[in-house]
Amino acid sequence: MANPQSPGWYDDPDNPQQLRYFDGVVWTRHTSPRSTRPASGPVAPQQSAPEQLAAPQGAQSWGQHPQYPPQQYPPQQAPGQRPPGQYPYGEQPHGRGGWSRPPAPTSYGTQARTPDGEPLAGWWKRAAARIIDWIIVWVVALPLTGYFLYRAFAELWPAVQDYAKQVEAGNSSAVTPSATPEMVKWLVGYSVLLTLVATVYEVFFTTRSGATPGKKALGLRVRLREQPGPLPVQAALQRTVIPIGGNLFASLPLLSQLVGLLQVADVLLPLVNERKQAIHDLMAKTNVVDTRKY
Repeated sequence: MANPQSPGWYDDPDNPQQLRYFDGVVWTRHTSPRSTRPASGPVAPQQSAPEQLAAPQGAQSWGQHPQYPPQQYPPQQAPGQRPPGQYPYGEQPHGRGGWSRPPAPTSYGTQARTPDGEPLAGWWKRAAARIIDWIIVWVVALPLTGYFLYRAFAELWPAVQDYAKQVEAGNSSAVTPSATPEMVKWLVGYSVLLTLVATVYEVFFTTRSGATPGKKALGLRVRLREQPGPLPVQAALQRTVIPIGGNLFASLPLLSQLVGLLQVADVLLPLVNERKQAIHDLMAKTNVVDTRKY
């Protein structure tokens, strides 16, 4: 069906029981119940319509519209033709005559969110969830790591007792106990086992439900920034490199200090990052979202 050649009220192409206003370029969203007489051209709507469209300034009656000089039409656009790519019924902005209205922009306020609108978790909740998870991991891993921890302190305990006796005797030159090679060996074994348990714990839960027990308790969930849902295994592993994998170096004097600084930066980065991402989030392209915020 060809579009009318002039502005006015015409039979609605989608509903023969009503009229729709044609603004000379596109069908607008304005409708009115039709009269009992069939329309043979521009038709005036019933005056009892709940919403009346005000006639443009200078119009003589319903169905009339100010005439625009031909040179005011955009290039390669004749009167009565719909601009390429324009939505029907005036939904596209910049409709002629001001009858159409641009869609209201979507805004989520100042709350930081993912591209699809999920609110990001705050720093304190993330830190609390991490503490809960580490307590759970430490308890779960204790049957495997307990013996290594016991042997490490057993190596250190005699030196501690000797130091205490020298201090009680008033020896100001008493040497502070330090880690022995045997103690370091047991601590490395402890760190390796604890890291393995923590990695399995993190990957298992984030790839299935997107949340570890600690995060789930506080209403948090981990997801890819650009895609909702549980994490793929690769992303889950990447998230463990710094906060969990760094613990492998905890018993090595020099490396432990460097890795410790990196872990501190990883923890604090969400405080200043506008996307609330830690270093491990940037590596895995993830975000922690708060499911209890709306």
